[in-house]
Order: sequence, then structure tokens, then C-alpha cells
Amino acid sequence: MVRGMDKLKISKKTEPVMFTIRVDRSILEFYEKLAGQTGRSRNELLSLALDYAKDKFMIVESHP
Repeated sequence: MVRGMDKLKISKKTEPVMFTIRVDRSILEFYEKLAGQTGRSRNELLSLALDYAKDKFMIVESHP
């Protein structure tokens, strides 16, 4: 487990959809390495990370 991360619950899959994103090469390299270490696909790991992160965002109102 990566230090500093909360637990990640892996649950039943839902209907997948495709979309394209652009990321820094270092992010791609991190997930390629992690995929090799865990035996999971890069796609599955990115999907898990996005699902984990969706509840962690906070919108901060900015006032001029």
C-alpha cells in the first residue's frame, strides 16, 4: 500500500465508458510501474484512482 493513502475499496464494476485525457509523462510512468508491480492494468488503476479522488475534491469560492 502507498504511504499516506486511505484504504481503497474495490467493488463491483459498472458500465464502462471511454474518454481521453492528457497527463504529464511522470503520471503515465507512475501508473505503468504500478501496473507492473500489482498485476492490474494501467486502465484499472487509473479508474480506481479517479473513483477514489472524486470525493476528495473541495470547491473553494474565490471572491475578487
